[in-house]
Amino acid sequence: MNKNFVNKNFGGGPNFSRRRIAAGLVIVLAMSACDSTEQGHVKGVTGHLPDLSFSLTSDKGQLVTAKTYEGKVLLMYFGFTHCREECPISMARLTRVMHLLGEDADRAHILFVTVDPRRDGPRELRRYLAQFDLEQTTGLTGTPDEIGGLAKRYRNAFRPYFPPGGDGGIMHGDAVYIFDTQGRARLLATSADPEEALAEDLRDLLPS
Repeated sequence: MNKNFVNKNFGGGPNFSRRRIAAGLVIVLAMSACDSTEQGHVKGVTGHLPDLSFSLTSDKGQLVTAKTYEGKVLLMYFGFTHCREECPISMARLTRVMHLLGEDADRAHILFVTVDPRRDGPRELRRYLAQFDLEQTTGLTGTPDEIGGLAKRYRNAFRPYFPPGGDGGIMHGDAVYIFDTQGRARLLATSADPEEALAEDLRDLLPS
């Protein structure tokens, strides 16, 4: 991890308080309770988060925007390829959700947005996502400012950390932002939501 990147974009460093980091990560999780009305099994965030908007580079090296995926239900997840636990578990879970959708999976798409753009270029993202063997997935990268701006837009919190005597990493949440076919933020899922319930709620967002 490039420490200059850490200091410039996150205001932290090797002595960054882990308690402060953990407090920041609960921001996005609190969003799941921002709407007292549930849509199916997953908490709704309609009207609480902005429509999907970004301009990033895909794992195929192409410039893509939200309009590139217009007409599909989108599941956006922030992670990174060197993540040892959270990301593989979350991506495996989303892969199972897509399998549960059956033929409807072709009308949905997962966007894996790296929070480690210094190391995660298109090639690294493509190699990482290939292990999940899921066609409906795209890795996205960009400049640190572009990634930071997108994360801020959706109130996502992530922070680098440097454990004593070990390799650094990035602390981040497991939230999955779900947008309808018109790019409107509709649901916020976490690991607490059963895969079957998530698949059912995704079907509700698909045009009949």
